[in-house]
Amino acid sequence: GDCRRAWCGNTMEEEDARDYNEPCPQCSEVNWGLTDEGTFYCRSCHNVIERTIEVLSGDVTSNTRAQSISRGLRNKTKFEKGWEWYICEGFQYILQKQAEALQSLGVSSQLKDEVLWKLWTNYLQKSTKPYCDKLLTDVASDTLPESSDANSDVNMEPDIFRLLGLPLSGSDTDLTSEARTGDTFSVTSEVSRWSGSVDGSSYLQKKKNKGDVTMSMPMTLAFCYMALLWLREAITLSDLLRLVMDGHIPYINAYKDFPEEMKVYGSDLKIFHIESWPVYEDVHKKMQSLATYLELPRFPDITEDSFFHPNILCMKYLMEANLPDDMHNWTCRVVKKIGIGEADFLTLQPGNKSVRKVKYDIIAVAVVIVVLKILFLLNDEYEWKLSNYAEERNKNKEGTKHFIRSLV
Repeated sequence: GDCRRAWCGNTMEEEDARDYNEPCPQCSEVNWGLTDEGTFYCRSCHNVIERTIEVLSGDVTSNTRAQSISRGLRNKTKFEKGWEWYICEGFQYILQKQAEALQSLGVSSQLKDEVLWKLWTNYLQKSTKPYCDKLLTDVASDTLPESSDANSDVNMEPDIFRLLGLPLSGSDTDLTSEARTGDTFSVTSEVSRWSGSVDGSSYLQKKKNKGDVTMSMPMTLAFCYMALLWLREAITLSDLLRLVMDGHIPYINAYKDFPEEMKVYGSDLKIFHIESWPVYEDVHKKMQSLATYLELPRFPDITEDSFFHPNILCMKYLMEANLPDDMHNWTCRVVKKIGIGEADFLTLQPGNKSVRKVKYDIIAVAVVIVVLKILFLLNDEYEWKLSNYAEERNKNKEGTKHFIRSLV
């Protein structure tokens, strides 16, 4: 099913700003609202001004000139409320953008709306990520005391921290006190202090076991690669990772393109903010685990006319390395000799532990290297002898150095 989206209502009553009748310097409308920090913003154009509610109460001089300090929702303070959104919605948005990027590169239009979407909805149904009996705010209202007295705020703090699973310390108490508006305590404000999403903090606290399929940024690439493999598109896993590193597919800082109402901070950054490139082995393992978890059937067969077949991939890498085309005959002979061109060997069969987890691009490169060794009569001994000989020559000769083999 679709991800559940809980929309935040407008928490500022109109009467809170009714005493301020100055027109907006941006759009000239008189339609003011108040942020959590007590500053005025225009409901029509979302322009924020420096004037606060304390200005109207006489705490500061009344002739303070309202100045525009921000334009648009994106430039508001990061703790201002936006949508109530869940982590799975963030990953769904990133998957959508990754699929659109792949389609813009020429991948079949089936990738996004047919294959990847079905894989994603299947994952959501099995993991029950988008479902919950109550919103966190509803749970909080059932857990916390009903008293609205200002003194009760202090007593409520330990319950809030137990509810959120956060440590209680002096510094934490200071942060908690900042989440108050007037004499009332906002549970959703406390939640947003630690993450913009509803479930960001609890998402990080879940224990991860071997073969875990919890969503992460590398897992989004596992979804994309699995969809590409199902369609047998002409993009291997190494190609996919190269496209990511070249910036053609959203990955690093992909969360910055979220809708501006989806506030990302606190725990969310630990989930979506990535500072390293994806690792081939990690993405491949996640794809295998994900396919098994989803209980997918046998993938479409990898036949000799499929892009992932070693014969086709070997030709691709021979051309990229500017090696002679005649070597392709040798690579085909090696593939046939060792039996790695059979459909049963190449086709992904989730859950079948007796079948090898094939890395198509790595196998093809290995075949090319084997053919080169055959043609140059290399046997892992002769090349080392040549390397040692070249090293001795380099020590006794100035000028041009001979190539030597290294384990590094």
